[in-house]
Amino acid sequence: MATVAATVEWTAEIDRYVLWAEPPAARVAPEPVADGVVLLLLELDDQGRETGRIAGLALPLLEFDRRQELSALDVLWRLPGQEPLPLRELLQREQRRLRAQAGAAL
Repeated sequence: MATVAATVEWTAEIDRYVLWAEPPAARVAPEPVADGVVLLLLELDDQGRETGRIAGLALPLLEFDRRQELSALDVLWRLPGQEPLPLRELLQREQRRLRAQAGAAL
């Protein structure tokens, strides 16, 4: 299984979590999944056609509880300094971390 290096962008005020594949794509198109709650970000080429590469994923992570609805992508995601994980496991770990962080800020 291939491993994708990734970075994270999280905006706590609106609970917007974006997992970006590295290197970053110049252009992306959102593909709604999980009833439109999650956006799969697909890389586009210079002509606006999908390249087949997943450029990222955007979702409201603190409240998201439907990881099972996400398709099992055939890649492992590796955040800096962490071990590679399947998408569902990475999101579960990140959700626990961010919920703890949000709780500490209250």
